[in-house]
Amino acid sequence: MATTGWSPQLLGFLLCFSSFAFIVVLGQGEVPSAPVSLSNVTDQFAFLSFKFLVTKDPHNVLSNWNSNISFCDWTGASCSCGSQRVVALNLSENALEGTLSPYISNLSFSQVLDLSTDSFHGQLLVDFSRLPLLANLIISTNNFQGLIPQMLSRCRRLQVLSTIENEFYGSISEFLGSLLELKHINLYGNRLAGTIPVTFANLSKLEHLNIGQNYMHGKIPSELGSITHLTFFSVEMNNLT
Repeated sequence: MATTGWSPQLLGFLLCFSSFAFIVVLGQGEVPSAPVSLSNVTDQFAFLSFKFLVTKDPHNVLSNWNSNISFCDWTGASCSCGSQRVVALNLSENALEGTLSPYISNLSFSQVLDLSTDSFHGQLLVDFSRLPLLANLIISTNNFQGLIPQMLSRCRRLQVLSTIENEFYGSISEFLGSLLELKHINLYGNRLAGTIPVTFANLSKLEHLNIGQNYMHGKIPSELGSITHLTFFSVEMNNLT
């Protein structure tokens, strides 16, 4: 079901200039009964821009994304108890379709972004440098395409990266080897090419590494044998030796 409301450009304008934030909810023209802090408004506008770019919501999971309830109680949202800032967005397995709003990067306290088993498409145009607390990025089984964003190198707390069955291409950047908290990397079923980064050997906490069904070539780095916690390793359906 298509949504109506503000354009992303207008949302950006309001985020910059609306210090008291009279919030007009998509298509409803409603105003909240009590003022909220600007930081909370930033999170709420990020959600609204997300909803605006969802073109199909077959299960109506976003139907309660309106001003009748706190955005912390919207489907898929989790907020911290004290500051009421968004710490997680989990909308997995809802068959949502659309593109991912870049304003998601305004969820600066977010630790979890899980959009797995939906139908999002397009490039991942999120400024991950503004998500320093992100620990779990799970976008498996969608139709995202393009390069794996270099800005992920700024997510120093990242523990889980799962892009299973998308259309990401290009090489696996060596920056992943600098994210020392990583425990789970699953890049299975994309269009990634090039060689396995030797820098993966730096990931001493890594337990799961799956880069199967891509277009990787070259030798499997012997240095990976030094990852003592690695319990699952798969490179099937590549051109590796």
